[in-house]
Amino acid sequence: MSTDARNTIWLAILAAGALLLSTTARAEPVLPVETWQTDNGADVLFYPTGSLPMVDARVIFDAGSARDPAGKGGTASLTASLLEEGTSKRDAKAIADGFARVGAEFSASANLESTAVRLRSLTEEDWLWPAVELMAEVIAKPAFEDKDILREREQQLRGIQSRQQSPQAVASDALRKTAFGNHPYAHPTDGTRESVESIAPSDVRAFHQQRFVAANATVVIVGDLDSEQARRLAGTLTENLPTGEAAPALPEVEPLQESETVRIDFPSEQSTVLVALDGIPRKHQDYLPLYVGNHMLGGSGFASRLMSELREKRGLAYSTYSYLMPLRVGGRLVMGIQTRNDQVGTALSLMDEELSRFIDEGPTDEELADSQANIVGGFPMRLNSNDKIIEQIGALAFLDLPLDYFDDYTDRVEAVTADEIRQAFERHVEPQKRVVVIVGPTAEETEVDDGAE
Repeated sequence: MSTDARNTIWLAILAAGALLLSTTARAEPVLPVETWQTDNGADVLFYPTGSLPMVDARVIFDAGSARDPAGKGGTASLTASLLEEGTSKRDAKAIADGFARVGAEFSASANLESTAVRLRSLTEEDWLWPAVELMAEVIAKPAFEDKDILREREQQLRGIQSRQQSPQAVASDALRKTAFGNHPYAHPTDGTRESVESIAPSDVRAFHQQRFVAANATVVIVGDLDSEQARRLAGTLTENLPTGEAAPALPEVEPLQESETVRIDFPSEQSTVLVALDGIPRKHQDYLPLYVGNHMLGGSGFASRLMSELREKRGLAYSTYSYLMPLRVGGRLVMGIQTRNDQVGTALSLMDEELSRFIDEGPTDEELADSQANIVGGFPMRLNSNDKIIEQIGALAFLDLPLDYFDDYTDRVEAVTADEIRQAFERHVEPQKRVVVIVGPTAEETEVDDGAE
């Protein structure tokens, strides 16, 4: 049996054991996390696994694309991609060789709300601490030489150009722009050609100086360490970071005021259709009813209402779906489908009808029971590896959710009622106010209403 296979089995056993404790005697929390702050103000969360001689460490900065300077979308993504390109002490090859020499895995990337710098290492002293020290150097002392910045900027521009070949990517970018308007969430994470071309080397250096500071960082550690080792690890990762200041709160996302349809010409045999409606921030008290409700509407694959109506009954598409986009300061509910160009109007009307019916009537008892069983049954898979555990702990911390969130999670899912779901959808989702993005040949346009009746 391979090492990876053994690792997977042991981690699955670990997660299953934690789940068993949480769903029976409740003697132990699902994720018994230890927390503290480093001397310079970084928050730390540590979850000891004690099963494999491995550790995953992640430093999460409130430095996603929502923090990009005005008119310079893509700065966060460019900054993250440059961390491995050289430090004040070594070049990109030396960095790569340094991690490879001790068998460590390193990566850094930005998303909409954060930048995450990741390390996976064995816990053997001679391998772990060189990797941790190198990661600390990469985070705090990047060289950001002009030639590297300009080269990576060109690479990012090529990536943007490549995205334009995908109708789904084009539709997603257009949906964010239209659904979030002037909010920092609106622009693509990698930026646009115009915004990336405007990023100067000084912008990257200034972004790193302002956002890559201890007060704006959360360190998450999961693995086979004791508390003393974890404190040393967190301290080493952040000791060269200035204290700085946490990023200020983002403005709240405004509700949609009216309906809008955006058509983008694209040479394809099918049209990609996305619909955005009002949603909620992740921390909202109605999140769970909306989450369970969306599972029935379009989030559960072939068991969902959208799939049943649009695929199985009408044959309009191979796949149709819906999902929540719950962020720190707002969100959207999104529905999507790819369908024949001459069936766009029909597909949109049917999605509108299913959504309105769901809001008016709520789920049936059978639908609710099936969805709750499916969500509860799939819960252990959310915690069956170090990578998934660190992802969940990091999300709890970044979104300011309680660290005991998972202790009674399955109970809270099973307690959601059909009436709570119907009321939550009625409070937050207005079918008459929506953003529709259609990417496909505009020569075959069909009539599309700007709002549901």
